[in-house]
Amino acid sequence: MSGKSPSKSPVRKRLDGYWKLELANAALIPVFVVAVCHIYGEGAGWLTWLALLPTAGLLLLGGLYWRGKLRALEGSERALDAALRLADKAQGPSLVLSLLSVALVLADLLIGLQGVTGTDRWAAGGSGILALLEYVNYYHRQLQHFDNAADFKRLLTGRGLRPAKMAIDLAAWRGD
Repeated sequence: MSGKSPSKSPVRKRLDGYWKLELANAALIPVFVVAVCHIYGEGAGWLTWLALLPTAGLLLLGGLYWRGKLRALEGSERALDAALRLADKAQGPSLVLSLLSVALVLADLLIGLQGVTGTDRWAAGGSGILALLEYVNYYHRQLQHFDNAADFKRLLTGRGLRPAKMAIDLAAWRGD
């Protein structure tokens, strides 16, 4: 590892930041969305809460996954195995809840749903889209490219989106 100890490596530092950021976002994004709904005087309705569930859940899952990757780098596979087991069980429900929240926002736009306000509609729409993006980012293709120079360069050169790290690890864990 070019003479650096694992505790000082750039990969370890990046993973240490990733897991903490994802777990913080699992709490901060719902707090932010609910606060914005209250600032506009309508509060967060049922549709916003429904959309925040997969959003926060996927961010929490991402935090646990990156923490597991860090622990595996440090020599303990237990946390990564637990995160992959959870990711395996959560994949279907995460997709269903994410799609359901976006579909209900679209239904509200088309026909109107009981108890949905304008603020609720936009908060739920944004949260549902974020949930879908997080789902793709973890289970299919890496969408985040701004925090790593090599990934950003790959994106700019048109070589496409690379498979998500968790998707690769999950396929190996499943024996696919």
